Amino acid sequence: MHVGIVADIHDAVKPLRTALSLLRDRGVEQVVTLGDAFDSFHPGGPSAEVAALLREAGAVGVWGNHDVGLSHEVTEQMRAGADHALLAFAARLEPQLVLERCRFSHIEPWKDPRRLEDLWGSAQAPDTTERAQRSFEAVPERIIFLGHFHRWLAMSSTGRIEWDGVRPITLSEPDRYLVVVSAVVDGWCAMFETERSILVPIPLRQDLPVSL
Repeated sequence: MHVGIVADIHDAVKPLRTALSLLRDRGVEQVVTLGDAFDSFHPGGPSAEVAALLREAGAVGVWGNHDVGLSHEVTEQMRAGADHALLAFAARLEPQLVLERCRFSHIEPWKDPRRLEDLWGSAQAPDTTERAQRSFEAVPERIIFLGHFHRWLAMSSTGRIEWDGVRPITLSEPDRYLVVVSAVVDGWCAMFETERSILVPIPLRQDLPVSL
């Protein structure tokens, strides 16, 4: 399967539209959002347009620290004031998602996305062997994809991988991997080919580097 990954959209409608078009042109079969898709909630706002684009693309995914209030324990005040179509889409988002034997999460999977302390207390990227190992021990999936950190990062079970976040990377068996996907709002999305375990970063702006 070809999986399109969009992380940390943050109401960035134009980059998201570009990302979904590029992913569609590459034959992506499923789009996954890694959370923080929405920064607002009022009717007619950019979050409503982001939700419409994701819904039209058939996207699934998880919530993040910026949009948890639209998905989990939604207050009556939020229900009364938020865009109804946005709420309907956000209600389908999950704390974590397993697809094609991969785990998708906004934050490290050993943390609880239902707890604001965990969502908002995840400032340090899992860029050490010890932090990555904690995620590997928490879940059984071989490959873990995260958002939240607005950067590219790849960790294996033996340590950090020297990777520039521009060229494709092969996540070869039997090793395990934790990969942080850079943000749509910063000009990036990605495609993951599950059969060959290849992750392809995709730039959304002309000023960003392109893999040769």
